[in-house]
Order: sequence, then structure tokens, then C-alpha cells
Amino acid sequence: MTNVEMTCLQGLADLERLEGPWLDALATGDTGLAATTARLLLAHMTWTSKRLLGAMVLDRLDAWDRAAAEEAAGHGSRQGAANDGSTSAEK
Repeated sequence: MTNVEMTCLQGLADLERLEGPWLDALATGDTGLAATTARLLLAHMTWTSKRLLGAMVLDRLDAWDRAAAEEAAGHGSRQGAANDGSTSAEK
């Protein structure tokens, strides 16, 4: 599972836990409480967005690391074949 997927799932789990209390606060009819609830939702969205940006960077770095490792493994096997003293016709 990628870092982005994990971050999204964590954000959804947070929203599911907060859904009940937020709906209860909005149902009271208190405008101050409704405004606070809306600000908390926006703060959650902002924080999740920042976490997603970090997760995307980590996923990109992981992809680069895998590509570099594959390239190094492929390059090393080609180098070994060229340095073993035999020609391609002998193999």
C-alpha cells in the first residue's frame, strides 16, 4: 500500500469518527457552534492536504529508489558479463 493510500484511509477514518459529533453540533441550531464545526472541518481538510503532499513526495522517492536499484542490478549484470573474458559468440 502506498503512502498516499494510507494517508487517504487515515483521513477518511478521522472523518467517520468525527461525523457523529459534528452532526450533533450542527443540529443544535447554535450558529457559533456551527461556525466552529465548519472551521474544524476546514482545518481537517487543510491538515490532510499537507499530509497528502508529504505522502506523495515519499511515494515518488520510493519509486526513484526502486528504479535506481533495478538499474544498478541490470547494469551490474551487464558489466559482469562483459568482464568475464568471454565473447558474446562464446556464450
